[in-house]
Amino acid sequence: MVQRGSCGGEAKSFSANQRSTDAATELSEKLGVTSEGKGPIMTNGMNVSRRDLFKFGGLAAITAAGAGALAGCAPQQKMASTGAAAAEDGSTYVGPSFLQKPAEITEFDEEHTYDVVVVGAGESGLSAMHAALEAGATVGALQSLSIVQTAGNMGASIDLTKTNEAGIKAVLSFINYKSDYRANLGQVETWARNSQEALAWWAEAAAKGGSESKPYDYTVNCNGHEVFFHANTYFHVEGNHNAAATVIAENLAAAGAEFFYNMPCKQLATDESGAVTGAICEDADGAHHLFTATKGVILACGDYSSNQEMLDYYAPDTKGFSLFTDFRDGSALVAGMNAGAIMTPHTHTKMIHGEPAAVRLEMPFLFVDQEGNRFMDETCCRMGYMNNFARPYLAKAGFADSTAAKFFSLVPANWESYYEEWKAASPYDISQYNGDNKVNPEKWITADTIEGLAEAMNAYAAENDWKLTNIDAAALADTVALQATVDRWNELCAAGRDEDFGKAAKYLVPIEGGPYYAIPRGSNKLPAILGGLVVDSNHQCLNGEFEPISGLYAVGNASGQFFGGVDYPMDIEGLSIGRAITGGYLAGKHVASL
Repeated sequence: MVQRGSCGGEAKSFSANQRSTDAATELSEKLGVTSEGKGPIMTNGMNVSRRDLFKFGGLAAITAAGAGALAGCAPQQKMASTGAAAAEDGSTYVGPSFLQKPAEITEFDEEHTYDVVVVGAGESGLSAMHAALEAGATVGALQSLSIVQTAGNMGASIDLTKTNEAGIKAVLSFINYKSDYRANLGQVETWARNSQEALAWWAEAAAKGGSESKPYDYTVNCNGHEVFFHANTYFHVEGNHNAAATVIAENLAAAGAEFFYNMPCKQLATDESGAVTGAICEDADGAHHLFTATKGVILACGDYSSNQEMLDYYAPDTKGFSLFTDFRDGSALVAGMNAGAIMTPHTHTKMIHGEPAAVRLEMPFLFVDQEGNRFMDETCCRMGYMNNFARPYLAKAGFADSTAAKFFSLVPANWESYYEEWKAASPYDISQYNGDNKVNPEKWITADTIEGLAEAMNAYAAENDWKLTNIDAAALADTVALQATVDRWNELCAAGRDEDFGKAAKYLVPIEGGPYYAIPRGSNKLPAILGGLVVDSNHQCLNGEFEPISGLYAVGNASGQFFGGVDYPMDIEGLSIGRAITGGYLAGKHVASL
């Protein structure tokens, strides 16, 4: 039997094995992959080049890559909403819909031309606009929302007037260590040597609009080297950091930058050589606008943390966590990939937050879950790394309740007497500050008895909608679970040996005498994913051969490989915003100079 495929050629009926072999051969030919040179990667009977592997972000994308390459010649395939497609013979492949390249947009209702086009108006985008304007470039800013939008409250820089060269290099090593040795040290060094200038500009620009930063200076010992940091903080300002961003945007508009709001980027325009020449956006009425960039397009669009399909694909361990936003859909990142840029390979670093700064006491006292039971060696007490312990509880809740990741830290009345000693021994893990905000015990849960503490913990959980908290609800008056946990803990402390979880003896501090404190803890919210497009030290996007793509740049969370670990390291406070502002500032200056 001869069947016509959608490409117009003849598709002969063969056995399943023959069809698989022919499909693999056809895919290899389409990709131009041979056994020579760099050679193919063989998986599931298909040869896929390393370029394609990196473009899609890892081995998990192989099936989708193969399917996408062959979909155009498959007979009457239909894409399901899940991204799965089925052929007439019933065979299926699974791949996310965002990896299916859309039809090219070629007709435009309006066209605009600038030297530099910036996609996104957050910290990194505003910084890029400022630097480009200052360098004399014309700038068009494309924002998917109706306003500028930032998150967080603190941006960090290195004080180069106090930190010596060895200290700078030690910071690079420290961040690489905290990134499981997967960080792009070129990017990290670029931030280290330029952050002071960039963050000073941000503070000055915000102050001109009436949003004054409250400076926060601190030191971090990196490999025995004292490193001096300076941070801009906006905890004290109504609207926090976004208030500063708003006035900066107003200043930039007055200086000549043109903002286009409610204008999400759908595709990037390219020429015959593959160079990016502009951004294609869609307005609220569905009309398409072409924004030509004579010097370059800078993607400052943030991450994909509101796109569940992309989260499931690149960061499946975020399942069950609540999302901070609903507008970081990753569409501009996908546009970048469709233009040849590669996504950071797995794993993508997760920024997980929980309770507010006032209750973030990072000290390894007794931790109990929502039923009053101890569940871990509390030595891992930093909020940024706690999400890994939450997943069994999220699973227990069917991943339908993010508050299942919450827990309590029980703190003795004399907790402060341990702080200095523990801090000296473990400077990266012990903290009672977030920025210049010292924890406030008045905001902790407190009671004169363990029984009263249990009641107060349940009350706090109910007030804050922790749906699963049940500290011995069957016999609350006796608080059997919590009291038993405390009694067992005190027994281990008296013995000087943690026979339950193996915690270091120096951290075995009994809970006895009043008042009793419980600190609500837990990391259950996902503000951002720190894994974007792969860039070089100039923030220029790279293709599958790790070559720069002409005209395309990415900054902030749209760029990847500054971080490389599973979790965002909170050891350098304000690092994420600091690198976003610095990266945008430098990219804007660089592109404008071309």
